[in-house]
Amino acid sequence: MGRVRQRVSPAIVLLPMASALLLYTALMVVSAALVSIPLRAAEPETTAAASPLPVAKEFIKGGTARGVYIPHGGWAPKGDVFVGQGRNNIALADHTIGMGNFDIEVKLALHKVGANYAGIQFGNGRLILGGDGGNLIFQGYPKKDHRVVIGPLSEHIEKDTPVTIRIRRRGGTLLMFIKGKRVHAEQGIGGEIGEIGIIAGDGPVDVHLFRATGNLTSTGRRQRINQEALKTLDRDERITRSIEGGIDFLLAEAQRNPAGILRSHFEATLGARALEAYALIVAGIDVGHPVVRSHLQACSEGMPNHKRIYDISCWVFALDAAISQAEQDAFLMEPDIDDMQLLRIARDHRRDLDKAAEILVAGHNDTGGWRYHQSARDADLSVTQFAALAMGVIGRRKIEVPDDTWQKLAQYCVSRQQVDGGVVKPGIKLAPEPITRGRDRSRSRTRTGVSDEENFEIPDPLTGPEMASAKKRGFHYIDKNPEGASWNMTCAGVSSLLIVYEFGGSSLTSELRTQIRTSIRDGCAWMEHDWKPHKTYYGMYSLEKVGDLGKITHFGEHEWYRDLSDLLLDTQQAEGSWAMGKVGWDTDRMNTAFALLILKRASSLLTRGPRDVVIFTGGADSTGDDDSDDWVVIPRTGDAIHLPSLVRTLRLRPHPKMLMLLEEAVEGLPPWKRPTVVPYLALVRERAISRGVRKVLDRCEAHVRPLGFEDSSEMEVWYRIWRRARQIGEDRLPEAADELIGIAHAAAGDPVLRETALRAALQLGLQKSARLMVEDLDSPHRDLRVLAYQGIRSLFPDAPPVFDPDLEEPELQNQIQKITSWVEKRL
Repeated sequence: MGRVRQRVSPAIVLLPMASALLLYTALMVVSAALVSIPLRAAEPETTAAASPLPVAKEFIKGGTARGVYIPHGGWAPKGDVFVGQGRNNIALADHTIGMGNFDIEVKLALHKVGANYAGIQFGNGRLILGGDGGNLIFQGYPKKDHRVVIGPLSEHIEKDTPVTIRIRRRGGTLLMFIKGKRVHAEQGIGGEIGEIGIIAGDGPVDVHLFRATGNLTSTGRRQRINQEALKTLDRDERITRSIEGGIDFLLAEAQRNPAGILRSHFEATLGARALEAYALIVAGIDVGHPVVRSHLQACSEGMPNHKRIYDISCWVFALDAAISQAEQDAFLMEPDIDDMQLLRIARDHRRDLDKAAEILVAGHNDTGGWRYHQSARDADLSVTQFAALAMGVIGRRKIEVPDDTWQKLAQYCVSRQQVDGGVVKPGIKLAPEPITRGRDRSRSRTRTGVSDEENFEIPDPLTGPEMASAKKRGFHYIDKNPEGASWNMTCAGVSSLLIVYEFGGSSLTSELRTQIRTSIRDGCAWMEHDWKPHKTYYGMYSLEKVGDLGKITHFGEHEWYRDLSDLLLDTQQAEGSWAMGKVGWDTDRMNTAFALLILKRASSLLTRGPRDVVIFTGGADSTGDDDSDDWVVIPRTGDAIHLPSLVRTLRLRPHPKMLMLLEEAVEGLPPWKRPTVVPYLALVRERAISRGVRKVLDRCEAHVRPLGFEDSSEMEVWYRIWRRARQIGEDRLPEAADELIGIAHAAAGDPVLRETALRAALQLGLQKSARLMVEDLDSPHRDLRVLAYQGIRSLFPDAPPVFDPDLEEPELQNQIQKITSWVEKRL
């Protein structure tokens, strides 16, 4: 696409050195004077001796929000004011207030002066504008439960009238003013304040000005997710945008503070970094990205001596994801690459994976499970589930483990299950087998450690006549307390046994396999009838492991992936994160990592090899529900590529060879169908930075429409017209026949749009479109000439005069004249 770029050179003013020094000195004097001026001359102030230089920031001025973060929506510009509504909707400043003196100034107008519950938030403190009974209330300092009713709000603020409110600290005294009059003061308020913001209340509230002066520090928080806008998108695209928002949040936070993931349990920092790296790689970030590289390097250096099983397990997941990314890139580029060549890829990560496997095997103690440290002699099911999943990776990577590993693990997990439970009919629904596209490449399950004959004879764990009934039997953390079964531990037990069943191979006797199948079935029945996955992100991730490892779509009436993804989409914060919980490891970054793993269905990838992976929507399998337009065969290889997922990868990781695949995919489509890729090209261009990526996109757009586009707006309009023409034909809309003929007329010089409109006319059987087809018998495009003649033949019961699209003049014109007369007689 042609784009006009202009470079504006800045003007350069050269000053003699002496003049420059004088100017610099003068500016420093003026700046020092300016920053020392308070927002408003008021009562005498006492300045703390150690107070840092104050910084002044405007967050809202007029209708422009210059530095606010809106976590829950409810705010929008309206003329020369910024308007908010909703008790839980806060406009947070993008700076926090630290130690020392500060001033906050807000000019606003309330449209409700009763019990409005608007307010100004400053750290733990809040000035409530219209609390209980329509009062002006202060609360939060010096203690959180401190609360003072100042008086009726109507005595200080008039409805619909702009008023200025100032909150300031001088020394240790907190002062509050409305319309220049002090309304309240609190003594002994020291320390850092934290976040500041305006709460909209039942309102609406109009904000004219919001600014502060003091020891201000940027929060680094910014708006990445607009929930109201996302709800207008289709679900698939909304998931994509949600994942990208989460990625951007994690990358920004990790670049600011790589190891600052946890609020406590700091001994688990390496494991948290491994989990974050795992989530980022699975979500589509390149292993070579500085953040991912830093995390993996820290793990490589620290994990061998660290030997915490949780952390080692997360390291295994991250290493496997890194290796898989390299393998999949190689396989996409060279589909016939052999296994020995694949083993030469990502050698450093493979060496680290061997080290991690040694630690896990050494930590597998006589209980059959794992505990926090390699040297522990006891076990719990929480640590064991992570180790079991890591052992699944080790099994898939064909790293040798002791013969009794899988038996011990199975026996330990079964021992943590309730002995008995109520009898129910399980409502487990499994996903259909995925459809193979492109070349005939089997994607059926082949278990590790068994022969083809044995694999055929081993049934899947949740199939067979024994699924007719089950006992609701949950799993425990450590002991066998009948009341101790929990959601997280039941998911842990079931997912671990699914791994054992998949990778245990010939070490599992038929009796043990039967016991495992029963245990899995009963655990799933407990989950179905005690459905509560939403309490923590850890719990939701636990469900994802069971659902994807078991190839389960429904637990009774619960369609688990839709259930979880809908919740995640609705609760994502505006900055792209998912909010922290109550415990120290339950932080925004940890929860965001878990959310990305759920949305990308990460566990389903841990049991696949590189030859099994097709780029699937949301990281899930294709079960035949995808729009056929989403799949494009690459002529060079015969392989089918899922365009939406390729585009997701390219938006985050525009690998040159993958860009070539995109171009091949576009060229591989018939010309009239190439516009199907226009939305995908727009999505890639939206995040394209490098000139090389944009050049490939320009070529793809030229393949779509040889006439080219002036700009993205023209491409968008053209695509809508093309899509409408196609819709009229595919949906059989005879009432839109005149509209379709109009599109075809207007597209006379545009072969792609013209062909699409004519094909739609043929689908409707519009005989009057034959006149347009007669025109195209003389088209410079052979494909259009052929389509036109075939169309004329199909619209009438008798055959038209003969036509040869390859004839030269004047013979060609003679044939066209005969066909023209023939058509006119029939219209």
